[in-house]
Amino acid sequence: MAITNEQELAIPFALANGIEIKNRFCKSAMSEGLGTREHNPKPDLAVLYQTWAEGGIGLCATGNVMIDRTALGEPGNVVLDEESDLSEFRRWAREGSVNDTQLWMQSNHPGKQIPNLVCKEPVAPSAIGLEAGLEKGFNVPRALEESEIEAIIQKFATSARLAKECGFGGVQIHGAHGYLVSQFLSSRHNQRDDQWGGLIENRMGFVLAVLEAIRGEVGEEYPIGIKLNSADFMNDGLEYGVLCVSSAAGVEKNPIEYGD
Repeated sequence: MAITNEQELAIPFALANGIEIKNRFCKSAMSEGLGTREHNPKPDLAVLYQTWAEGGIGLCATGNVMIDRTALGEPGNVVLDEESDLSEFRRWAREGSVNDTQLWMQSNHPGKQIPNLVCKEPVAPSAIGLEAGLEKGFNVPRALEESEIEAIIQKFATSARLAKECGFGGVQIHGAHGYLVSQFLSSRHNQRDDQWGGLIENRMGFVLAVLEAIRGEVGEEYPIGIKLNSADFMNDGLEYGVLCVSSAAGVEKNPIEYGD
């Protein structure tokens, strides 16, 4: 007898590392803007995610947690770094994981997508500004130095380690919506002529380095996901983002997986 759609959605989903998500319902990340002045989570976040967890979601991704407090996508962003008050993060992780919910923290660096009211000199792979009217609200970025790229990679890793210590079940690298990881992947926004630019294998180097650094901090079994655009609908932009990450050299030894 064939199972119904409702029964199909209730089937648990096993990750390659053996962790089981209780059903097929997943809440994707959103940016709630519920950070304090110090960029710690407000208690409202714990209440909100507990409500979603009690509603029966199997996998819940948090919204847009920044890895660098000098680079915020918008006012009200939460930041998880060495300066953070971990007590509120622990509460968020604990209450958002009730009812056997997997709560994963999304990690992000906005790159040049920082409103000019928040940052006067954003950074990006290349000194290329936003277009289509967005240039009015965003300043032209400065191209990242090699040492700055390495520092940002380590900040992703540090934030992931802290997320694990606080009790989040996994992390998700934000590689979509035109933020820094997406900027490195795009030939339109990344016009570097060093090891981080040019061919897609080089443009992928940043996100693969982020993955490797995170893996070094959290261990082999901790879940790491990634959010990617399949396309950004721009000439010379990113197309078939998932294929970009899954088909080039390096992924086989550093897989990003949600399941098998």
